[in-house]
Formats: sequence, structure tokens, C-alpha cells
Amino acid sequence: MIIEGNAIRSSHARGETKNVARATISPARRAGNTFFKLLYRYTHTRAWRHNERLAHGVALERDQTGRLAGMRIRSRTLACVNGQIAMQPEESDEMRECHLIATGPSVNSIDYRALPMQHVLGVNGAIALAAKQGVRFDYYCIVDSGFVRNRPDLVERVIAEPLTLFATPLVLWHIVERFGIERLRCRVFILDDMLFPAGRRAPKPSELQAIYDSRALALFDAPQPLGFSLDLRRGVFDGRTVAYTGLQVLVALGFRRLFLHGVDLASARRTPRFYESAGDMQPSYLDENFADFIEPSFRHAAALLARRGIDVRNLSLESALGDDIFPKLHWQSLVPGAARERATRSGA
Repeated sequence: MIIEGNAIRSSHARGETKNVARATISPARRAGNTFFKLLYRYTHTRAWRHNERLAHGVALERDQTGRLAGMRIRSRTLACVNGQIAMQPEESDEMRECHLIATGPSVNSIDYRALPMQHVLGVNGAIALAAKQGVRFDYYCIVDSGFVRNRPDLVERVIAEPLTLFATPLVLWHIVERFGIERLRCRVFILDDMLFPAGRRAPKPSELQAIYDSRALALFDAPQPLGFSLDLRRGVFDGRTVAYTGLQVLVALGFRRLFLHGVDLASARRTPRFYESAGDMQPSYLDENFADFIEPSFRHAAALLARRGIDVRNLSLESALGDDIFPKLHWQSLVPGAARERATRSGA
């Protein structure tokens, strides 16, 4: 049984180094992948095309209820914990809290060596804090295959850690293609996408309520489909930012108090992430998606979580999400006793 509170100290936080294998794909394999992708694309309708990378060499296993239960890539089984990890632990444990660390530049204002964090979930490049400030991660979310392609150096750090990685089949395919299954030292939870289920046809918005009942999905009333997953084994609902996925994961794991770090969501196209510089910024589409998808998704989710007694605080004081969505909080207020004054003097 996987117990989701087991935080194991990061080897990167201790300053250890490992031999790094190059994350490359041979030209022959790349050509083959491209051929089968294009073949699938031109022989399937748009509702199926999100599967174009998974159609060759990938076998997905689902249980009798339709939930993802396993995955094989090039005839090799990817071990997963979908049937093991506990969801919604003891309801009486109202103080279960977790920190969700995203990658906005406000992260650089936090002294993580002074901030006590019992449980931590990171997304995308948050792993850079392991070496930078000694942060240890219990959980991780990657749902953007572009991040795997653009920053394999950071992905390699994630998969080398004894954490639980929540990732979609497409992301896992990209990881295995670059590193091989044998390089994954993390535990893996295979995340389905409710709007684009792996190996299946993408449902029309009008079909969502019939496919996912109210126990699995809170479908918000909006011109475009917006929602929040209530059953992680059925999948997550896209909110156009991985931080929204992470929020769904932590709610499913039963945490009752959540702290958001680096969920800045402001001028993302022009502003480097906390681990980037102006010269090595990767593309961002947060600005384009903020008004129609990101902001209303978080706004609806905030109301839903408040009704369920889940307290969410935003440690990004400059976040584009208003205080009326998640109350904002100075990170120093979470530092106990005498350490708080030192943290405040640090200017963070």
C-alpha cells in the first residue's frame, strides 16, 4: 500500500550527483514514431487524434469500471500504483495539509529552508528547488508533453526521486522514449484526461454528464466545458494549467488545507519561470487561456472546495487570481516562532 505522506529526502537536496544518461531518441526510432503518428492522424477523425502517439507500441489496460489500470510501452510493463494509492483518507484528519509548488517567479521570494512543509507536490520545473533550496517532494504532476521535450534535464531529476508521479499516458510515453522504463525510480500514477481519454474518443461537451456522474465530476455551468474531478481514477479535468491538475490530485488524496506557491499567472509570456532566465524561457500560453479557462476554473473550484470544507490559501501575493478566489497569505506567517522574524528580515 502506498501511503501518500511518506516524504523521503531528495538525493538532490543532499547535493548528491549521478551519472546522467543522455535523453535522446535514435533517428530511426524518431522516424518510425513520426510515420505511425501521421498514419494515425490521417486515418482517424479529430475526436481520436489525441491518441496519435499512443496508437503504436502502447497498450493501455482499464479495469471493469473503465479506469486506467496499467500501461505497456514497446511490450514492457510500466509499473503503476493506480490500484494501490489511498484516496480520501480519514475524514477526521482535518489538519492534513500540503503545499502545491508551481513555477511562477514569486517562488524566488520564499526561503524554503525556513518554511516548514510536511507534504509537498510539485509541478513541471519545481524540482529545481530540490538542489536550490533543499525542498523534498512527495508528489509530482506533469501533464504537458512539451515540458518533457523541452526540459528533459528537469524531468530526469523528477523520475530519479522516490516520489509519486501523476502523469498522463502521453507524458509517460515521452518519458520512456527518452529515458527508458528502467530509469524510473519514482512511483507512477497514470492520469487519464476526462476531455481526451487515452485510447478512446474525445467526448462532446454534451456527453460529459452522461459519461461522468456527479460522484466523478463537478461540471460547471459555462459556455465552454469547465469542471473539477471528484474521482482521480476516472481522470482529471483540464484547466489549461498544470497547477489546476495538481489541485485536483491533492483534493483526491484527502488534504484539507492547501497552500499554493508560484501560481502567479500574470504576464507569463514575458516573465521567466523561477528557474529560467530571459534567455532560456520556454513558451507559455497562460496569458491566452487565463480569462476563458484558467480564472473561471479556479473560481468555480474555489466555491466547490469551500463547500466541502477544504481551505486553500495563495502564497503568491501578486497572483492574477484575486483574493476573492483564494485568500492570499504571506509565506512568513507560516514560519513558527523566532524563525519568523529571521525570515521576514531576509526580505523574501
